[in-house]
Amino acid sequence: MAISNCLFSPTSENPLEFPTWCVLAKLSAKPRNEIIAETVGNNMKKGIFHIIILLILTSCNNQPKKVVIETTESIQTEKIDSVVDYRADGTMEFKVKTQNGLKNGNGYYFDSNGNVIGFKHFENDSVNGYGLILNENTLRPKYLYESNNGKRDGVIIEFYENGVIKKFRSADIFNDSQTIRFHENGTIKEIGQTKTGRGHGTVYYFDESGKLEKTVEYENGNIKK
Repeated sequence: MAISNCLFSPTSENPLEFPTWCVLAKLSAKPRNEIIAETVGNNMKKGIFHIIILLILTSCNNQPKKVVIETTESIQTEKIDSVVDYRADGTMEFKVKTQNGLKNGNGYYFDSNGNVIGFKHFENDSVNGYGLILNENTLRPKYLYESNNGKRDGVIIEFYENGVIKKFRSADIFNDSQTIRFHENGTIKEIGQTKTGRGHGTVYYFDESGKLEKTVEYENGNIKK
């Protein structure tokens, strides 16, 4: 129902002519079918609106979620540096790389002109493996040696100045070893063995042409009679 066409008029009942207002309202009603249609339309609009909201919320819930996985695994980095020794004149004498403060890999010796004249191998700050010493005049091999736990313990090869092998030992002079010597022309000179650094057993001697000259029996460094 609605109020329409309101008319206002003063009455004669008030002698002072102060108006007493009277509201005349004419009520009118819409047809029933229009009210039903309007109600249904409003309900449908509300229903569609609710469906849209529900779809939006559902789609938001179905969005893939990003999962952050935290691990306790730590990344360790190695600190690589170098140890360098210098001569009194300022030229570099020796250089080796370090990993986490420990010498590792080959450490190189240099002459005053910067030429490499040898190297030795480190493992966790200890000398292990093969090392080489060069002749500073010719830069040819002078000694090739093996070290274990910081000591020369193993193969030792000595060279002539021309680079030809002079002597081979399978261990240092303080241990049992096989020994081979060569002439400067490269031919075999001597084959023998030692016991705690001394000749022991049969030793074969050869001339410069490689022919066998003699054999000698040794016992603890002395010729056996």
